[in-house]
Amino acid sequence: MARILVEQTFEPPMTQDQYDKTARRLDPCLDRRDALWRRSYVSSDRTRMLCEFEAPDAEAVREAFRSAGMPFERVWLAEVTAIEDYPEWLEKLRALQARLAGRT
Repeated sequence: MARILVEQTFEPPMTQDQYDKTARRLDPCLDRRDALWRRSYVSSDRTRMLCEFEAPDAEAVREAFRSAGMPFERVWLAEVTAIEDYPEWLEKLRALQARLAGRT
């Protein structure tokens, strides 16, 4: 399985109801292509979104979006690098979180 990212823009901004309806329309299209949604990042102004999927390849996600009638800007294969891969940075994050928690 590959990690796939999808970039979308919305004008006017997407509402939560629109997001929910979109997800319900996309899910069966992803299922037919052995793809699965992992997470989404929505901008605070709700005009941009980046969604992460697990899928056989990027084309499976493109096909799912097209068959669901959902527009997208880009679909691309990604490698994940996270703070958990770097123990020294993870330690710094935990120290920062503890310091900030002490401020409240």
